[in-house]
Amino acid sequence: MKTGALILASSNYEQALRDRGEAPVFLPMHVLDGITVIKREIAALRKAAVSPILVFTGYESETLKNHLVHNQVICIEDKSYREHDRKAALRAGLLEAGKHMDRVLVLLAEYPAFSQSLLLELLSRENAVLPVYEGEEGWPRLCLPIEGSEKAERLSVKDAGCVISLLEENGLKRAEEYIKEQRDLKKLKFRFRLILGKENEFWGPGVYEFLKWVDETGSIQAAAAHMNMSYSKGWKMVNQAEKEMGFLFLDRNKGGKNGGSSRITEEGRLFMERYHEMEEELKAVGRELFERYFREYL
Repeated sequence: MKTGALILASSNYEQALRDRGEAPVFLPMHVLDGITVIKREIAALRKAAVSPILVFTGYESETLKNHLVHNQVICIEDKSYREHDRKAALRAGLLEAGKHMDRVLVLLAEYPAFSQSLLLELLSRENAVLPVYEGEEGWPRLCLPIEGSEKAERLSVKDAGCVISLLEENGLKRAEEYIKEQRDLKKLKFRFRLILGKENEFWGPGVYEFLKWVDETGSIQAAAAHMNMSYSKGWKMVNQAEKEMGFLFLDRNKGGKNGGSSRITEEGRLFMERYHEMEEELKAVGRELFERYFREYL
């Protein structure tokens, strides 16, 4: 069964943006994260090995064809695009797609923020499928040329990008933020934990953060609650650090009628400051080394 793709890009998107009071933009050629919307969608399809790719044009048809002249796609002009709403454009596009393929992955130019994993999930299905994110129907969709998406299986997905339309309020901003988030998730990163110890390890990010919260709140109980740990665990970390270093990190004032409080000792504060400064210097050196050794993977 041959599976290809159809990108609907025939509408007058400029009018929709103008109606919202935004600067008119020919939306398929809007640059999103360094690449135009239409070429982003084509690149995603190429990566998923989908072929052929049909682009249904209409408004600014010649401009779009020239923009895609080297992208090895089939441009088909919808000469009735002015009269076609989305449903009519989809029906007309599927009729054309049926001449080239058995199944059609349908994309809308205004929904470019979908993930590559969603494409692959749709392609793994046998029948028509429409993605649903938190109850909202999204794009792209896997259709049969005759049935379209009317008889499609509703597939619950985790990809919030599939429901972000560039035509909605703040749509451009939402799409840009979502694409950046997805890119950052896949970006190679490094992290380290600075641990101090003698015979046994007793100091690291956990006890440092705990004591910072004690310093801010004046309360061991409040600090433990902020870090979602038990009161006894907080006490145990501090006691272990004090035993290893031979000095107190906290001055404990037992409660009277106004309740007790705790504060960082001078020695404890100096130790914490030195730990933090060393950690920051190590991070800076680590970033330099990381970029030097892993630059080609970033």
